[in-house]
Amino acid sequence: MHIFQNRNVARATRKEGVNDETCRKAIDDAERGLIDADLGSGLIKQRIAREGGGKSGGYCSIIFYRRHDLAVMLHIFAKSDKANISAVERKALDQIAEELSRLTLKQLRELVRTREWREITHGPEGKT
Repeated sequence: MHIFQNRNVARATRKEGVNDETCRKAIDDAERGLIDADLGSGLIKQRIAREGGGKSGGYCSIIFYRRHDLAVMLHIFAKSDKANISAVERKALDQIAEELSRLTLKQLRELVRTREWREITHGPEGKT
């Protein structure tokens, strides 16, 4: 499983103190079929627990997700800030999901190199 964060999510998780292990857990939950909401177009919404708290007071993340293959965290927001994404945000995320569906792993890693994306290691051996 390859896990990426776009630049905005990488900044937000760093600022909010959401560590890589917490992000991996959200993806692991999806891998086990525990998806909070399937938004279609390869997009899912996963709740992420706040440090020292539970999921109910935490964050929501919108993720482009392909089971056993790829997860790209596209958007994260505190549940206390807003209840859900707007229609405009949803339309933009659908377009991004369409573009991501065509990218290779090499192209995604190029985004890490050139666009400040992050790749999060996954698994007990720290493999990506």
